[in-house]
Amino acid sequence: MFNQTPCGMTISQENINIPNSSYVIAHTMNQVYSANSLIAIGNPMVDITVSIDKDTLQNYGLEYRRTTFCNEKTQKFLDELDKRPIVTYTPGGSVMNTLRVCSYILNMNQNESGKHHITMLGAVGNDIYKDKIINSLKEAKVEPMLEILQEKTSRCGVGIYKRDRCLVPDIQASKNLSKEFIDEKLESIYQHDVLLIEGYYLKENYDLCKFLCQEFKKQNKLVILTLSAVCIVQYHMDKIREIADMSDMIIGNMEETEVLAGGKNAVFQDTYEKVHKILSPKNRLLVVTCGSHGVYCSIYNYQSMRLDLILQCFPNFVKNDDIVDLNGAGDAFLGGFLAMYLKGNINNKLFSCCKAGNNAASVILRNVGCTFPKNFKLNLDDQN
Repeated sequence: MFNQTPCGMTISQENINIPNSSYVIAHTMNQVYSANSLIAIGNPMVDITVSIDKDTLQNYGLEYRRTTFCNEKTQKFLDELDKRPIVTYTPGGSVMNTLRVCSYILNMNQNESGKHHITMLGAVGNDIYKDKIINSLKEAKVEPMLEILQEKTSRCGVGIYKRDRCLVPDIQASKNLSKEFIDEKLESIYQHDVLLIEGYYLKENYDLCKFLCQEFKKQNKLVILTLSAVCIVQYHMDKIREIADMSDMIIGNMEETEVLAGGKNAVFQDTYEKVHKILSPKNRLLVVTCGSHGVYCSIYNYQSMRLDLILQCFPNFVKNDDIVDLNGAGDAFLGGFLAMYLKGNINNKLFSCCKAGNNAASVILRNVGCTFPKNFKLNLDDQN
């Protein structure tokens, strides 16, 4: 989701028409200020990460910076990764990464520790990967609300080539989360203030996501959608559009957002306007990560037919030699963003969320997978 590239430490923000961005966000999305719990639905999986060369990419028809879902040809790529002498296994799945980062950051801050309830909703197989996933969630103080099926746990092949990566998800047990399990857990699900939906999950589980969206909207609770990947937006546009219509916040990178907008535009602002205009009128926040151009946030005024707010926050400078793995940096950005979002009661809220997200992403890309070094510390009080 997030193509991090090095750039300066300059931080700026631009407000159009509305001089006080914190007022806009408070007025537009006041549900967040009382939110202390978040549940996300998506694919819990294990990432299998290996360094590969250009020939391997070509042999299996893969492209770096792209997601290619598992098929007969790429299944052999996954089998090859498992046989490599140097393989790294890490907890994965886009939304699971985000939740682990979000909860980890919240709980490392003494004033926030224990105040927030973060839950992962999904399905895993009854195998060794299941235990890795559950243990990683518990270690980050994320509650695992997982249906255990007699299938293989989902996995994702991650090929690292020149600091970029190609992703080959093999979606197994996670796609078969049952409506019966959801119904059984509804009372616990409804105790959460925010629902986060992984765009990847709409491919196989659109009906479940739509049901939960509708239930959360009935209770006037916050719904957040991640676009996840260009291929998801491109080949599942109708599903993305319908869930986006119900969402209060949409998060994606520039390429994903351009596909949702119907094409590339010469000016960033035109892309954001197009996305807002194709969706049903409501107070909605669009967050777009644009690499070295920073993170852009926008809100559209459907009465005046113009953007009410654009905010830009640049990512941290990271030397090329320090970048180990871009996989998970976008998930980490959203985790840091949401940690600050849930914290609430801060000035210049949206800008602080972007800053916390950039700080988290700049740490993750120095490691393999979505993992933090042992000495990592992000003080939320310093993000204002």
